[in-house]
Amino acid sequence: MILLMVLPALSLGLTSITYPSVYVNSSAIVSLAEMDIARGPLMYNVTNHSACVFWRTTDSTNASIQYGLNTSLLETVSSSTLDTVHRVRIAGLQLGTKYYYKVVSDGVPGEMYHFRTAPADGQAFKMIIMGDNRPISDTPVQPQAFSDITDRVIAEEPNLVVLTGDYVYSVTTIAGDNIAKWSAFKAIIDQAAHYAPVYAAIGNHDTGLWTGTLILQYFLDAFEQHNEASTYFSFDYAGVHMMILDSEATNTPLRITGDQYTWLTNELQASQGRMKFMIAHAPMYPLSHIGSSLDVNITERDALQQLFESTNVTVFAAGHDHLWNRITVNGLVHLITGGAGAPLYHTLWGGDFLHYTKAEVSRNLVDISAIGLDAGVKDNYVLPYVGPIEIFLRVVGNTSTRMAGTVPSIYFSQVPAQKGYSWDGAPNATVLTGLPAAPGPHILDVYAENGDSVWSHARFVFTTSGSITTTTTTTTTTSQVPGIQVELILLAGAAGIVIIIVVLVLLRSRRTG
Repeated sequence: MILLMVLPALSLGLTSITYPSVYVNSSAIVSLAEMDIARGPLMYNVTNHSACVFWRTTDSTNASIQYGLNTSLLETVSSSTLDTVHRVRIAGLQLGTKYYYKVVSDGVPGEMYHFRTAPADGQAFKMIIMGDNRPISDTPVQPQAFSDITDRVIAEEPNLVVLTGDYVYSVTTIAGDNIAKWSAFKAIIDQAAHYAPVYAAIGNHDTGLWTGTLILQYFLDAFEQHNEASTYFSFDYAGVHMMILDSEATNTPLRITGDQYTWLTNELQASQGRMKFMIAHAPMYPLSHIGSSLDVNITERDALQQLFESTNVTVFAAGHDHLWNRITVNGLVHLITGGAGAPLYHTLWGGDFLHYTKAEVSRNLVDISAIGLDAGVKDNYVLPYVGPIEIFLRVVGNTSTRMAGTVPSIYFSQVPAQKGYSWDGAPNATVLTGLPAAPGPHILDVYAENGDSVWSHARFVFTTSGSITTTTTTTTTTSQVPGIQVELILLAGAAGIVIIIVVLVLLRSRRTG
């Protein structure tokens, strides 16, 4: 049985926005004027047996969808209701199946596209995660790299696409400027949304908060957020619980607090999903925006980490830093995937390349790859991870110069059975102290033993300059400061400066390119 359901436009309580009917920002875009389509079609809310399609017409028209298992498009659903905004849900579809479709407005068909229904719970699917495509300046023109990456994403034929924020340079009080900037962005991302649902976290550049007030209507209009007019929401896909978080458009930017934290806690505790993915703009362990991400309040950041650990969150993915990186803290994988076109950030940790992230998910496996603009796999990581403990350094970069007493931030991919720290060859200590007082270079050796009695070792080099009050810290889950991926960072930070020794930390974490 085929069910047609024409969904009403969401009432957001916002000023309506009028957009031009033809987008010409990308060479891949087909003129829409002849089809009377101002925007779309876009896929959203795709489940095992149903899918929703959105499109907007310049004039009030009726709405039809022709679809089928091949390009013959033998099935049709129709509505005689006249409107400019069309949201149509088709039910009775086969699970995990590819369908071809066209939207038809007043008898005029659009281009043919295809989508795939969600597979059964536990079956394999492909998800793309990317973000930070914004221009380098306050212009509507999107980076060419963003268009190129979007083309590659379409070629991947993912089941869904998730974005981590910063789609335009700014949102202002000038409506015409905002419309131009968001139209240029949508002209590109809509090319992917023809084929797969696109869900998005809001970035700090997308809120308009710098004007003194939140201006959210442009962000909310840009996406069909699983039928949710909200900056944070959740949904299930193939047995995986997906949660889109808002780290920006709140009364407390860069903090997950209040109603959102209560909602987050309740969602995680109630979820029966075998895996849980968190998506936000600001990372918990940044490399560049240190102290201006979700680490702005360390106590709250640590509480989030503990909440995620206690509820078996699988991956936390973010952007904000324009680079790629990974850190695993006590079994929870943190990704920064902010390389979709914005100007790259160069840090001692590396990862400064344009990219998108591909996550291939099945019942008991997550295969994560950072794919560069050249289509090469820049980094790969597989869950569950099997091997020695990985050791990560954050905030204070390897080979950097710091005041005496500065305590490096060390993280472990799992809680060590034993750990040790040694400055300049001294006997191991279980408590990490700060940089030695003597000016000049110093070597820090870090050791960690896993449950199989396998030891990992990492060596870092710092230079002492001046002195501060010496403090100590234990390296537990809730360490003082953030970080990301050690083995990549060490190699990048040490290039041409000092030989770094990283022993027994690379099993099943493969890097190419």
